[in-house]
Amino acid sequence: MKKRDLLKLNGALTSIEGRPFSVKFSYFIAKNKVMIKNEFNILEEIRKPSEKYMEYDRKRAELASELADRDDKGQPKIENNNFVIIENFDKFKEMLESMKKTYSKAIKEQEQKMKDFEALLNENIDYCGPKIDFKDIPETIEPSVLEVLITTDLIIEEPK
Repeated sequence: MKKRDLLKLNGALTSIEGRPFSVKFSYFIAKNKVMIKNEFNILEEIRKPSEKYMEYDRKRAELASELADRDDKGQPKIENNNFVIIENFDKFKEMLESMKKTYSKAIKEQEQKMKDFEALLNENIDYCGPKIDFKDIPETIEPSVLEVLITTDLIIEEPK
């Protein structure tokens, strides 16, 4: 299993924990979450951006909010989780470029950190968490969760 699969597994298990499943399936969820917790926390810590980069990102977002086009209530226009900047685009671009120069070291470090993190996610990890019999998986389980359980090889399929 790759480390990126471990992150997907954690996400899938987190998305379904707390729902009323059988004791057997609930145990499977809880035991796997406990077993991957340490590795997951390490990966999350590694992924965190530096304080300087977070400062840059916060200021960039503030700038975008400040220069965004406004709706009829005076609020910044947002489409697809992004500020709409048409009227002040040139000013935004100019100020952003200046900000990028000021924070160039932090930005470069973050870009390298993300490249290194991606490489880390492709590394194999020995994981031997509990598996579950296919017959013990609830019928209400989402296909996306089932896909993660299949790709992480945590399902014991009945012989054909």
